[in-house]
Amino acid sequence: MATAIERLSKTQQREDTRRKILESAAQVFSEKGFYGSVVDDIVKASGTSKGAVYFYFDSKEQIFLSLVEEYAATVAQQLQAAVHRSRGLVAQVEATVATLIRSFQANRALAKIVLVDWLAAGAEFQGTRIALKAMLVEVLRGYLDRAVQDGKIAAQDTEMAAYVWIGAISEVVIRWLNTGKPTPLEEVLAPLTRLLLSSVGLAPSPAASG
Repeated sequence: MATAIERLSKTQQREDTRRKILESAAQVFSEKGFYGSVVDDIVKASGTSKGAVYFYFDSKEQIFLSLVEEYAATVAQQLQAAVHRSRGLVAQVEATVATLIRSFQANRALAKIVLVDWLAAGAEFQGTRIALKAMLVEVLRGYLDRAVQDGKIAAQDTEMAAYVWIGAISEVVIRWLNTGKPTPLEEVLAPLTRLLLSSVGLAPSPAASG
Protein backbone atom coordinates (compact mmCIF):
# COMPACT_ATOMS: atom_id res chain seq x y z
CA MET A 1 0.00 0.00 0.00
CA ALA A 2 1.35 3.39 -0.97
CA THR A 3 2.33 5.65 1.88
CA ALA A 4 1.03 9.19 2.24
CA ILE A 5 4.41 10.51 1.10
CA GLU A 6 4.36 8.30 -2.00
CA ARG A 7 0.83 9.43 -2.87
CA LEU A 8 1.84 13.05 -2.40
CA SER A 9 4.87 12.52 -4.61
CA LYS A 10 2.74 11.00 -7.38
CA THR A 11 0.26 13.84 -7.13
CA GLN A 12 3.08 16.35 -7.47
CA GLN A 13 4.52 14.47 -10.42
CA ARG A 14 1.14 14.54 -12.18
CA GLU A 15 0.77 18.25 -11.53
CA ASP A 16 4.32 18.88 -12.77
CA THR A 17 3.56 16.97 -15.98
CA ARG A 18 0.31 18.85 -16.53
CA ARG A 19 2.07 22.17 -15.94
CA LYS A 20 4.86 21.21 -18.34
CA ILE A 21 2.31 20.39 -21.04
CA LEU A 22 0.54 23.73 -20.55
CA GLU A 23 3.77 25.73 -20.57
CA SER A 24 4.89 23.99 -23.75
CA ALA A 25 1.47 24.52 -25.32
CA ALA A 26 1.72 28.25 -24.59
CA GLN A 27 4.94 28.44 -26.61
CA VAL A 28 3.51 26.35 -29.44
CA PHE A 29 0.31 28.41 -29.71
CA SER A 30 2.32 31.62 -29.49
CA GLU A 31 4.63 30.57 -32.32
CA LYS A 32 2.18 28.80 -34.63
CA GLY A 33 -1.20 30.21 -33.67
CA PHE A 34 -4.19 28.14 -32.63
CA TYR A 35 -5.08 26.77 -36.05
CA GLY A 36 -1.48 26.21 -37.04
CA SER A 37 -0.79 24.04 -34.01
CA VAL A 38 -1.52 20.36 -33.53
CA VAL A 39 -1.33 18.14 -30.47
CA ASP A 40 1.81 16.46 -31.83
CA ASP A 41 3.57 19.85 -31.65
CA ILE A 42 2.71 20.08 -27.97
CA VAL A 43 3.82 16.49 -27.35
CA LYS A 44 7.18 17.20 -28.95
CA ALA A 45 7.69 20.53 -27.19
CA SER A 46 6.81 19.10 -23.78
CA GLY A 47 8.92 15.96 -24.14
CA THR A 48 5.97 13.84 -23.01
CA SER A 49 3.78 11.44 -24.96
CA LYS A 50 0.48 11.75 -26.78
CA GLY A 51 -1.02 9.46 -24.15
CA ALA A 52 0.15 11.78 -21.39
CA VAL A 53 -1.33 14.82 -23.12
CA TYR A 54 -4.68 13.11 -23.65
CA PHE A 55 -4.65 11.88 -20.06
CA TYR A 56 -4.91 15.50 -18.90
CA PHE A 57 -6.73 17.11 -21.82
CA ASP A 58 -9.41 15.85 -24.21
CA SER A 59 -8.36 18.04 -27.13
CA LYS A 60 -6.27 20.92 -28.40
CA GLU A 61 -9.27 23.15 -27.70
CA GLN A 62 -9.33 22.13 -24.05
CA ILE A 63 -5.60 22.82 -23.71
CA PHE A 64 -6.13 26.27 -25.18
CA LEU A 65 -9.04 27.09 -22.88
CA SER A 66 -7.19 25.76 -19.84
CA LEU A 67 -4.26 28.02 -20.63
CA VAL A 68 -6.44 31.10 -20.94
CA GLU A 69 -8.64 30.40 -17.94
CA GLU A 70 -5.78 29.54 -15.61
CA TYR A 71 -3.86 32.61 -16.70
CA ALA A 72 -6.94 34.78 -16.17
CA ALA A 73 -7.41 33.31 -12.69
CA THR A 74 -3.78 34.01 -11.83
CA VAL A 75 -4.03 37.61 -13.04
CA ALA A 76 -7.25 38.07 -11.04
CA GLN A 77 -5.46 36.92 -7.89
CA GLN A 78 -2.55 39.24 -8.61
CA LEU A 79 -4.93 42.16 -9.14
CA GLN A 80 -6.73 41.46 -5.89
CA ALA A 81 -3.47 41.34 -3.94
CA ALA A 82 -2.10 44.50 -5.59
CA VAL A 83 -5.27 46.48 -4.92
CA HIS A 84 -5.40 45.23 -1.33
CA ARG A 85 -1.91 46.64 -0.74
CA SER A 86 -2.83 50.04 -2.20
CA ARG A 87 -4.41 52.93 -0.35
CA GLY A 88 -6.73 55.32 -2.11
CA LEU A 89 -8.61 55.16 -5.39
CA VAL A 90 -5.85 56.49 -7.67
CA ALA A 91 -3.26 54.16 -6.15
CA GLN A 92 -5.61 51.21 -6.67
CA VAL A 93 -6.16 52.10 -10.33
CA GLU A 94 -2.40 52.49 -10.81
CA ALA A 95 -1.84 49.12 -9.14
CA THR A 96 -4.34 47.49 -11.47
CA VAL A 97 -2.69 48.88 -14.61
CA ALA A 98 0.80 48.03 -13.34
CA THR A 99 -0.23 44.47 -12.48
CA LEU A 100 -1.67 43.88 -15.94
CA ILE A 101 1.34 45.33 -17.75
CA ARG A 102 3.87 43.45 -15.63
CA SER A 103 1.96 40.20 -15.97
CA PHE A 104 1.94 40.49 -19.77
CA GLN A 105 5.64 41.37 -19.72
CA ALA A 106 6.47 38.30 -17.63
CA ASN A 107 4.28 35.99 -19.74
CA ARG A 108 4.83 37.06 -23.34
CA ALA A 109 3.56 33.82 -24.89
CA LEU A 110 0.38 33.92 -22.83
CA ALA A 111 -0.07 37.61 -23.60
CA LYS A 112 0.01 36.81 -27.31
CA ILE A 113 -2.52 34.02 -26.87
CA VAL A 114 -4.91 36.20 -24.87
CA LEU A 115 -4.63 39.39 -26.93
CA VAL A 116 -3.96 38.11 -30.45
CA ASP A 117 -4.60 34.40 -30.99
CA TRP A 118 -7.79 34.24 -28.96
CA LEU A 119 -9.53 36.63 -31.35
CA ALA A 120 -8.96 34.23 -34.25
CA ALA A 121 -9.55 30.99 -32.35
CA GLY A 122 -13.14 30.46 -33.40
CA ALA A 123 -16.64 31.23 -32.21
CA GLU A 124 -16.58 28.48 -29.58
CA PHE A 125 -14.05 30.48 -27.57
CA GLN A 126 -15.58 33.93 -27.86
CA GLY A 127 -18.14 33.54 -25.08
CA THR A 128 -15.39 32.86 -22.57
CA ARG A 129 -13.27 35.71 -23.94
CA ILE A 130 -16.13 38.19 -23.69
CA ALA A 131 -17.01 37.04 -20.16
CA LEU A 132 -13.44 37.45 -18.90
CA LYS A 133 -13.11 40.85 -20.54
CA ALA A 134 -16.41 41.95 -18.99
CA MET A 135 -15.17 40.81 -15.58
CA LEU A 136 -12.10 43.04 -15.87
CA VAL A 137 -14.21 45.93 -17.14
CA GLU A 138 -16.44 45.61 -14.08
CA VAL A 139 -13.41 45.87 -11.79
CA LEU A 140 -12.32 49.12 -13.45
CA ARG A 141 -15.87 50.43 -13.67
CA GLY A 142 -16.23 49.90 -9.92
CA TYR A 143 -13.27 52.20 -9.28
CA LEU A 144 -14.70 54.85 -11.59
CA ASP A 145 -18.20 54.64 -10.12
CA ARG A 146 -16.72 55.19 -6.68
CA ALA A 147 -14.79 58.21 -7.97
CA VAL A 148 -18.03 59.68 -9.35
CA GLN A 149 -19.86 59.02 -6.09
CA ASP A 150 -17.06 60.65 -4.08
CA GLY A 151 -17.08 63.69 -6.36
CA LYS A 152 -13.52 63.08 -7.55
CA ILE A 153 -14.53 62.98 -11.21
CA ALA A 154 -17.51 64.26 -13.16
CA ALA A 155 -20.47 61.99 -13.85
CA GLN A 156 -19.79 59.99 -16.99
CA ASP A 157 -20.34 56.67 -18.76
CA THR A 158 -17.99 54.65 -16.56
CA GLU A 159 -18.64 51.40 -18.42
CA MET A 160 -17.54 52.95 -21.71
CA ALA A 161 -14.51 54.49 -19.99
CA ALA A 162 -13.53 51.08 -18.61
CA TYR A 163 -13.80 49.49 -22.06
CA VAL A 164 -11.65 52.31 -23.49
CA TRP A 165 -9.06 51.66 -20.80
CA ILE A 166 -8.98 47.93 -21.56
CA GLY A 167 -8.69 48.72 -25.27
CA ALA A 168 -5.81 51.13 -24.68
CA ILE A 169 -3.91 48.68 -22.51
CA SER A 170 -4.46 45.90 -25.06
CA GLU A 171 -3.25 48.01 -27.98
CA VAL A 172 -0.09 49.05 -26.13
CA VAL A 173 0.71 45.41 -25.31
CA ILE A 174 -0.09 44.25 -28.87
CA ARG A 175 2.32 46.85 -30.24
CA TRP A 176 4.97 45.49 -27.90
CA LEU A 177 4.23 41.92 -29.00
CA ASN A 178 4.54 42.90 -32.67
CA THR A 179 7.51 45.28 -32.48
CA GLY A 180 9.27 44.55 -29.21
CA LYS A 181 8.91 48.22 -28.26
CA PRO A 182 9.33 49.50 -25.70
CA THR A 183 11.81 47.20 -24.02
CA PRO A 184 11.03 46.57 -21.28
CA LEU A 185 7.25 46.89 -21.67
CA GLU A 186 7.14 48.34 -18.17
CA GLU A 187 8.42 51.64 -19.62
CA VAL A 188 4.85 52.38 -20.73
CA LEU A 189 3.52 52.39 -17.17
CA ALA A 190 3.96 56.05 -16.25
CA PRO A 191 2.75 57.62 -19.53
CA LEU A 192 -0.04 55.08 -20.00
CA THR A 193 -1.33 55.53 -16.47
CA ARG A 194 -1.28 59.33 -16.84
CA LEU A 195 -3.29 59.09 -20.06
CA LEU A 196 -5.85 56.72 -18.59
CA LEU A 197 -6.37 58.73 -15.42
CA SER A 198 -6.52 62.07 -17.21
CA SER A 199 -9.11 60.67 -19.65
CA VAL A 200 -11.63 60.51 -16.79
CA GLY A 201 -10.45 63.55 -14.86
CA LEU A 202 -8.14 61.96 -12.31
CA ALA A 203 -4.56 62.98 -11.58
CA PRO A 204 -1.86 60.35 -11.01
CA SER A 205 -0.25 59.99 -7.63
CA PRO A 206 3.04 61.88 -7.13
CA ALA A 207 5.00 58.63 -7.08
CA ALA A 208 3.53 57.47 -10.39
CA SER A 209 3.94 60.80 -12.14
CA GLY A 210 7.55 61.25 -11.11
